[in-house]
Amino acid sequence: MATRSSDWLRRPLGEDNQPETQLFWDKEPWFWHDTLTEQLWRIFAGVHDEKAKPRDRQQAPGLGQESKAPASCDPGTDPCPEDASTPRPPEASSSPPEGSQDRSTSWGVVQEPPGRASRFLQSISWDPEDFEDAWKRPDALPGQSKRLAVPCKLEKMRILAHGELVLAMAISSFTRHVFTCGRRGIKVWSLTGQVAEDRFPESHLPIQTPGAFLRTCLLSSNSRSLLSGGYNLASVSVWDLAAPSLHVKEQLPCAGLNCQALDANLDANLAFASFTNGVVRIWDLRDQSVVRDLKGYPDGVKSIVVKGYNIWTGGPDACLRCWDQRTIMKPLEYQFKSQIMSLSHSPQEDWVLLGMANGQQWLQSTSGSQRHMVGQKDSVILSVKFSPFGQWWASVGMDDFLGVYSMPAGTKVFEVPETSPVTCCDVSSNNRLVVTGSGDHASVYQITY
Repeated sequence: MATRSSDWLRRPLGEDNQPETQLFWDKEPWFWHDTLTEQLWRIFAGVHDEKAKPRDRQQAPGLGQESKAPASCDPGTDPCPEDASTPRPPEASSSPPEGSQDRSTSWGVVQEPPGRASRFLQSISWDPEDFEDAWKRPDALPGQSKRLAVPCKLEKMRILAHGELVLAMAISSFTRHVFTCGRRGIKVWSLTGQVAEDRFPESHLPIQTPGAFLRTCLLSSNSRSLLSGGYNLASVSVWDLAAPSLHVKEQLPCAGLNCQALDANLDANLAFASFTNGVVRIWDLRDQSVVRDLKGYPDGVKSIVVKGYNIWTGGPDACLRCWDQRTIMKPLEYQFKSQIMSLSHSPQEDWVLLGMANGQQWLQSTSGSQRHMVGQKDSVILSVKFSPFGQWWASVGMDDFLGVYSMPAGTKVFEVPETSPVTCCDVSSNNRLVVTGSGDHASVYQITY
């Protein structure tokens, strides 16, 4: 049985030839036991109030049909959960009862009733041999690469009880940890050991500024740093994950700005953030200086992704913009018909994936004007995330489902029900795990190909 010792730190699969580095983080968790208020957590509380009311699966709206636009809070005031970053669920909607089977899903999905964690009590496999043994799809061609596969099953392995609405998250297969971000701080969870529902994080990174709260976090591509940003904060914090104890090693100034989303380019030593007032800021990570501010977003920027020299942004004005860092020219603009809630760049191909407020998903070419719709969910999409090899993506939102879609047509492979709206998701760099944030907890799924 695995334990929470220094042996959790290993390289991803295929990198065992590199020496291991031992980290010794503070094991004393820091908890908060106060009650979530309805005013701050209207979405979360609303879901629990209506928990016993079953509902039938809605029909997908038409291509031109859009959901009600979520209201935005003033950037200068304390924002509410119903702002553009977290749309309000339809009032007539409610979550299925615990253990409900009224929704059908495709083959191969392991269904686990919420609240019965003991049924999936087992360890997450980190053994390369287990991964090879699991590669036995009937339709796999001789010599076919695992990189070309899409999942055939997701199995829920663990629940992480964060304790408040999970707004953002990240998973590291390098350090075998999940980072869950709520308004009051970030909690760090070990994925070693054998536990079905984990209520004891290894560390808690609380917000220290009075009146401030977090909105987002970002794990660096090398898993050595964690960036966090939010509202009423003087800076974006860069946490050192490779130090003996967790601490802020850098602060990227953003006084007077409310951070919505983050990205980074470690090769160029640059960090990027989008803000509610429409500014996109670029910092040099070597000296924490501001390199450039990009302006021109009257309604704010909800999502940002960076690949190469291009910065892609989307927000409430339904316009996808692309900035070239090498020029000072105006950005390229691609107009859509619904608010852009989330972006994800294909790691292998020249496509940007858009998750929309009307439930549609679009692929926009990064080398031309070509675009096409690739599937649709029943409600507002809150997060989309490509897999490391770009052959599929995860999509979550207000319909209470984690959906898996394949490239290039956006065919729905299957979907897994959650108990409440799913605010965020991430896919591990070793292509083995998917994590979702739903209500006050995160769920960890292991992928079978």
